[in-house]
Amino acid sequence: MKKRKTAIVLGATGLTGGLLLDQLLKDERYEKVKVFTRRSLGFTHLKLVEFKVDLFRLTEQKNHFIGDEVFCCIGSTQKKTPNKEVYKKVDVGIPTQASVLAKENQINTFIMISALGADLESWFFYNQIKSNQRKGRS
Repeated sequence: MKKRKTAIVLGATGLTGGLLLDQLLKDERYEKVKVFTRRSLGFTHLKLVEFKVDLFRLTEQKNHFIGDEVFCCIGSTQKKTPNKEVYKKVDVGIPTQASVLAKENQINTFIMISALGADLESWFFYNQIKSNQRKGRS
C-alpha cells in the first residue's frame, strides 16, 4: 500500500478552496489535510488539521507547514479588498510566502490557482496581479 499523503490548503474558506477541501477530505490518498486560515472553517473532520493564523505572517508557521503537496487557492476580490497594496499582499504576498515555505520544507508539489483572464498586459489591476503571480513576478 502506498504512503498516504498530507495536503496543505490555503484559501479553504473561499469558493474554490472549499470545493477542493471537500474533495481532499473524501480522497483516500490523503491521511491528513492541513488548512492555514484566518478564520475557522466551522466544522471538524478526522483528516482535518486547522491552523488559525495571520496569513500575512505565514513564514512563522514553518514548523507546521510540512506535507507532501500545497494547494494555494488564496485570493481576494476588488470588492472585498479595494486597497491595491493590501490586495497585492493577499494575492501575491501570501502565495509567495507559501512557495518559500514549501521549498524550505522540501515540498515538491505546489499547485496554485490563478484567474481566467490573467494577463500582465491587461488594463485591469486584478488580471495583472494574477498574471504576475502566475509568471513568478511580484
